[in-house]
Amino acid sequence: MNLSVLESKLHRHKISFSKENEGIIIGKAKNDPISYIGLVIMPIVFGIGIIIFLFFGVNGFRIEMAHISAAALFLIGLGSFNQWKRKRKKLANSFLKVFKDNKIIIQTPEQDFQLDKNSILDIRISNKPLDKENYEGNLFIIDNENRIHHILGFHDENEKYVEDDLKWFVDFILSQTGLKK
Repeated sequence: MNLSVLESKLHRHKISFSKENEGIIIGKAKNDPISYIGLVIMPIVFGIGIIIFLFFGVNGFRIEMAHISAAALFLIGLGSFNQWKRKRKKLANSFLKVFKDNKIIIQTPEQDFQLDKNSILDIRISNKPLDKENYEGNLFIIDNENRIHHILGFHDENEKYVEDDLKWFVDFILSQTGLKK
């Protein structure tokens, strides 16, 4: 089984994985401290700093203060939104998924689930907008006991990329488990 395309798609969506014995293990979303600092911490700190500066440094109200206050609130909102996206992605990819030997093993704290051509009932995807410029893609497998297993979740700025990658992941899972010949 050639996993190089899978690896490149996981790299692009910053989903951590490791290769082991002709298989691949997908784990939690990568922690990227540089993007965390730049997209979450810095906007919030700058926004709070601007508000503190306005509170202590300005005597009297001017129209410029309203614009600066709006910009500060925008920065705080932007940082909060990015943190919310990071948490959703981390939650979506929180359990280990092992792809090997024509099956997918999902390791949860309660038990391990083995999904193969005999136990997969359906594969579903969702592609929904988070805002005007961000889309969230999720892939679910429903087993023959009607349990829903969340396999992948990721974000992108282009709806078409999310849709294409979801279709590719479905095709990969169908090939991996032997459902597609």
